[in-house]
Amino acid sequence: MRVIAGTFRGRRLAAPKGKRFVRPTTDRVKESVFSILREQVVDANFLDLCAGTGSIGIEALSRGAKHVTFLDRDPQCIAMIERNLDVCGLTVEPRARYNLLCRDVLKGIAALHKRTVVFEVIYFDPPYGVGLGDNSQNSIELYATSLALLAETTLLEIDGTLLVEHAKQVVLPDAVGSLIRDRQARYGDTLVSFYQRNL
Repeated sequence: MRVIAGTFRGRRLAAPKGKRFVRPTTDRVKESVFSILREQVVDANFLDLCAGTGSIGIEALSRGAKHVTFLDRDPQCIAMIERNLDVCGLTVEPRARYNLLCRDVLKGIAALHKRTVVFEVIYFDPPYGVGLGDNSQNSIELYATSLALLAETTLLEIDGTLLVEHAKQVVLPDAVGSLIRDRQARYGDTLVSFYQRNL
């Protein structure tokens, strides 16, 4: 796993070994979604929800994001993100460029909303493998509940983009409250749905 472009291009990032529920976004998906976002990432306030290894948020920093908030409920993932930030030399800088939150996704969204933080880009990549197979309903409910909460908050900037990475078996709605899906990209068994706020 590596940083694809920008300031930290080519840096090798640590990936989990044997952690069943951490599934880093592939380089193919990462390269494609950032090509779609293009200049929207530059100077953006970026939220990496269910950050895992931090690969997406670090790619955003490498491509010029002003600030990235990494949120994950697993302390081991937070430690791995710190390790990957260190690989890029970011931990020697003041923390002005990033923030680490060890929270459950729903509690994290609520906490950020209370702080009245606004993001130009939100990337939501829960461990969708958890809910597939015998417990597919769990995965669907996680997406539904999280999307509903995001729609109720003002975390996403009016002209911002919410990207949701999910398995093809997980069917997401075209609209959730104020969020409208305007694009979907497929990469093998992985889909990325793009949502905008509809005011």
